[in-house]
Amino acid sequence: MNPARTRDLALALTSFPSITDSDGETGFAFFLHDFLAEWPYFKANPDHIRLIRTRDDARERYALVAAVGEASTAQTLPAVILTGHFDVVSIDNYGALAPWAFDPDALAPRLVAALVAEAESGATRGARAGEAELRALADLKSGEFLPGRGLLDMKSGLAAGLALLEDRATEMMNGVAQTGALVFLTVPDEEGSSHGMLSAVRELPAILNEWNLKALAAINLDAAVDQGEGAAGRAAFLGSVGKLHPFALFLGRPTHAGAPFDGLNPALLAAEFACRVECAVDLFDQPASTTPPPPPTILYYRELRDHYDVTTPSSVFVSFNVLTHRDGPEAVIDSTSCQALECMRSAVSTLKVRAEAFSRSVGQGFSPPDHEPRAVFWAELARSAQAADQAAYEAAELKARNSMDRIPALAEFVAEAARMAGLEGPAVVVGLAPPYYPRAALDPVRDKKIINALEVAVSAVAESTAQSLAVCEYFPGISDMSFLNPVDDADARSFAAAACPLGLDPLPAGFSCPVINIGPWGREYHQRLERVHAGYAFEVLPALLERTVEELFRMNAGN
Repeated sequence: MNPARTRDLALALTSFPSITDSDGETGFAFFLHDFLAEWPYFKANPDHIRLIRTRDDARERYALVAAVGEASTAQTLPAVILTGHFDVVSIDNYGALAPWAFDPDALAPRLVAALVAEAESGATRGARAGEAELRALADLKSGEFLPGRGLLDMKSGLAAGLALLEDRATEMMNGVAQTGALVFLTVPDEEGSSHGMLSAVRELPAILNEWNLKALAAINLDAAVDQGEGAAGRAAFLGSVGKLHPFALFLGRPTHAGAPFDGLNPALLAAEFACRVECAVDLFDQPASTTPPPPPTILYYRELRDHYDVTTPSSVFVSFNVLTHRDGPEAVIDSTSCQALECMRSAVSTLKVRAEAFSRSVGQGFSPPDHEPRAVFWAELARSAQAADQAAYEAAELKARNSMDRIPALAEFVAEAARMAGLEGPAVVVGLAPPYYPRAALDPVRDKKIINALEVAVSAVAESTAQSLAVCEYFPGISDMSFLNPVDDADARSFAAAACPLGLDPLPAGFSCPVINIGPWGREYHQRLERVHAGYAFEVLPALLERTVEELFRMNAGN
């Protein structure tokens, strides 16, 4: 395991601009296929590299799977899967530095110069440089960090996996006996809708069976973020946070703006709800035994009409992000409905108080519509809308499904279904928007040996490198780990699918692989200042991966 080779691999992967939804994302799998095909092992075993076309995807994208090691036809060989995504976010936020965003060595001095110039310009105006910029400048000047789009998220992790794969391939070509196989799986679209992993988990069982391999465990290679000295970043994770994307479509009673108390503005209902939900730490998922996930935040907030007039809007759509360790889809939807009802009642009460105050000031009586707010689950509304006009419902659904911008299309579809069903405000329609990432976690009893193997590896590498390394319960970011070993069972996933107007891609039955996360660490991914801690990524991480794989195979051999 050569740190210089791992670095070279990371820079080679980063140099290919695989931005999500771009031609580069489509081309990356072919680039990597051709790269691997030049290795002596794959020249001798060309059928051990496969491309997997994504399913039900409007874009042409491919995952790549490659294996080193194959059992005889009389037995299966245990395999550890090394996996991660290769798509990266846009480089727009690099501004003038965008031409070097995929060339870390060229970007580093230019980014330092830009940060220095920005600090000097700010000082001239009497403004202080921001804390993030000052920290980035110190990091880059130290030489310990390397910048570049996708280097942290997550091509340096993929590079560490490839370095281990190459090391094992060389050993096999030299006749060194192996106790297990390595499978390298890299996928597109993790930054979007995870078409890559959702497609891969459908194809992987047949491919592994063809190669006579049995998945023992998977290691996701995603990056952790640490704004401190690195203790939180130098970690392996036993699970991954779940992500749900609830929505609430608030329906009011339109009225002329000159007579606001004759109706009920859904903007008030939605605003009350947004204030209740935004960064509220006590609404969802408060486990007692672990650090809670980040609180919910609003992702989408819009009034649904395409022209101006002086009539108040009929509906406002709100969706928000919920990260969860404990709560599944049904608990989150139930909580969303309860919160929305309470907020509507509070908003109506506020409006009544204001109507009374205005009545006193003008000497006339004003009173808003007196209707009890309702909360309606999407599946219930869908049934009512289909009963009212099946053909119109199907046409609206098809239009929404064919849209490239799914959330606005979903919002319009829900509003149209409410009109078909004759649902009147004050009311809220509650459901789930895509994407949905189930929670992933190891079972402390079933997966005890895997946990022990990881703990042994972490302890050994921490001692040999004189660095603190930790084993943590949950990876804090959204990741494709969710689709390899979901905690949410079939019933929970079916509920989630029923809650989504556009449906959710159900996970295939019969495939579940215990998964952990071991990746690089750094700061500011997705930002202009994205950078990876080079020493950890190119030296410690490969050693930790190698030792973990060894312990997993040793643990399996002891069964």
